[in-house]
Amino acid sequence: MNLKTMRRTTIILLILSIIIYSIQILIFDDPRTTFFYILQDLAFMPITIAFATLMVGEVLNWREKNERKEKTRMLTSTFFTEIGAILAHYTLSMTQEDDFLHLVARNGGNIDNMTADEIIQKLEHHKIKVKLNKEGYEKARNLILSNQTNLLVISSNPLILEHEYFTEMLWGVFHLIDEFRLRGDWDALSKTDIAHLNVDFAKVLRLMLINWIGNSEYLAKNYPAFYNVAFNKLDY
Repeated sequence: MNLKTMRRTTIILLILSIIIYSIQILIFDDPRTTFFYILQDLAFMPITIAFATLMVGEVLNWREKNERKEKTRMLTSTFFTEIGAILAHYTLSMTQEDDFLHLVARNGGNIDNMTADEIIQKLEHHKIKVKLNKEGYEKARNLILSNQTNLLVISSNPLILEHEYFTEMLWGVFHLIDEFRLRGDWDALSKTDIAHLNVDFAKVLRLMLINWIGNSEYLAKNYPAFYNVAFNKLDY
């Protein structure tokens, strides 16, 4: 409904109300009682408007928040099905001694005796050690560099700003792109370069697994076929 239509409707309703009250006065010949009820209705109107505004506002905010959350989950799903699951798989292959990370990768937020929040909290403080090797580094490097356009498209969506972990993860991946450009392929890396990249890969892996927890629940519930694809790519 546009502004012009709203104004016209309001005027019609006001005129209709005046006509009804006028008819009431003519029929019952009691303007005092009529004016009493008019004032009573007007006194109650601010309460009605306030209550309706708050309730409707809360419902709309809740609905909008859920819609934004749904769209953000779609972004994370796109990242994992196209890039993230494979990148995590390559990185996990260079952390084989860490059973907890592989348990999170296999189960997402579905670990016995632990809630999703508890798993995330443990991941935040878990010491992740990535030991890069030529095969894993080159696979990860080729995967990320070949998907730069997809990463830019995902990162350009303003909805990701509301998802702190996902945003940090993307910035971590973009930092890896800068590192690849600066340091080159595996044969060009020094020991210092590898030590620095171990830290960068560990940071990205931590954030990918944290995002994977929420994303795995979303995929399993809404898109089980996609979940199985992502799960098979990430499980190592």
